[in-house]
Amino acid sequence: MGDAPKRRLPVVGSGAAGAAPPRGSAAAPEKRKLPVLQSSGDDEGEDRPPWHWIALGTVAIFIAWLPLAGLVNTLLRRMIERAGDAGAQGSVRLAMVGLNVIAFALAGVAGGYLVGRFGGRAGRREAAASGAVVAALAWALAFAEGAPAGALGWALLLVVVVTIGSAASYAGGRAGLRSRAASGPPRSR
Repeated sequence: MGDAPKRRLPVVGSGAAGAAPPRGSAAAPEKRKLPVLQSSGDDEGEDRPPWHWIALGTVAIFIAWLPLAGLVNTLLRRMIERAGDAGAQGSVRLAMVGLNVIAFALAGVAGGYLVGRFGGRAGRREAAASGAVVAALAWALAFAEGAPAGALGWALLLVVVVTIGSAASYAGGRAGLRSRAASGPPRSR
């Protein structure tokens, strides 16, 4: 590249080959096209390392969980308003915990499915890890708010939440891997 002679662009109106014709002239200049490199689709770049999919799965779980939790808690708020505070002690509190666990598990399945389906070398283990990370982050947020539960209560809550998150995400990752295997290898255009 250093030994090749340098090409200069023609000055407009100089009459050089490839230069724009003077105004009012009918002849259009010859259009030059740049070469385009097209990939065959087989080589779409490197796969992400599996640990990247843990972070992507974590984000996907949060994105799915936040609207579900908002919907569940809006419905529960209406139940509490109708029942009053006296009726909210037993069954509504149990429904509050149960429906929030279901929302978290559904989000875990969705995030795990994403990791399993599109994760390249990532699979069930990375999907389960993303669910565990989300559960630990949610636990840390609850702990930071300082609800009274005692050390044993907080430790037990961490174990339960991480177990739910990783099991749901593992199941989603497993379903995603089955879906990936059923669809076959990616097709090139």
